[in-house]
Amino acid sequence: MNVMKLLKKEAKLETNLSVYIWILCVLVFYFIPSYPVYIGCFYITLGIMMTYTLNQVNHGMMYTVLLPVRKIDTVKARFLYCGLLELSFIPFAILAAFIRAKCNFPPNKSGIDINVAYFGFQFFNLAIFNCIFLGGIYKNPLKPGWRFMLSAVLYFGIYALCELPVWMYRGTLAHPENAQTFLTRFGSILNQNDFAGLIKQLPVLGIGLLLFIISWPITFRRAAKQFEKYDM
Repeated sequence: MNVMKLLKKEAKLETNLSVYIWILCVLVFYFIPSYPVYIGCFYITLGIMMTYTLNQVNHGMMYTVLLPVRKIDTVKARFLYCGLLELSFIPFAILAAFIRAKCNFPPNKSGIDINVAYFGFQFFNLAIFNCIFLGGIYKNPLKPGWRFMLSAVLYFGIYALCELPVWMYRGTLAHPENAQTFLTRFGSILNQNDFAGLIKQLPVLGIGLLLFIISWPITFRRAAKQFEKYDM
């Protein structure tokens, strides 16, 4: 059984319908007025955690390792599946940004809008989640709860750090004397949605995407070693 067949098994047998409902919540949350755009993607991480939880209930992982497959291939298939779930936020965000622009949605008063910088920050946040949750879950894949709790705390902590420059910049609109700090100048760039502003945000996207890509092989090697040592 190759990795692609295992991936198909992940999507059909190892996942409950509720996981896909959580993923669709990402699109819904993009249309809530003045609501943090990072919150929707948190439901993707929740869906990933639920996949491991459902495996614990239905003994899916035990069934998989009894098949004529290598342990490393089961990890690879699960990581591919989780990666596809995480990347689902991209078409949702692009679709939401297009509809919001066409329908003249008001600016997001709670933080950053769906722009180029948002994608970079979101990739960075997901990279941290991968390192903490997926990078440690195979020490004991049947107990994902406490590790997800740690990942969730870090997710919202990083969300606050990513939003901080935007919040500080908007605070200077009422207090212009505080507008000369690095964070407020950076926040003014993150707050722009015109073409020139989006071009300035490209370095944020590049760095976030690079960290997201790098996190996968590092996390996979760590998880594969853990699962090889794990006694089912």
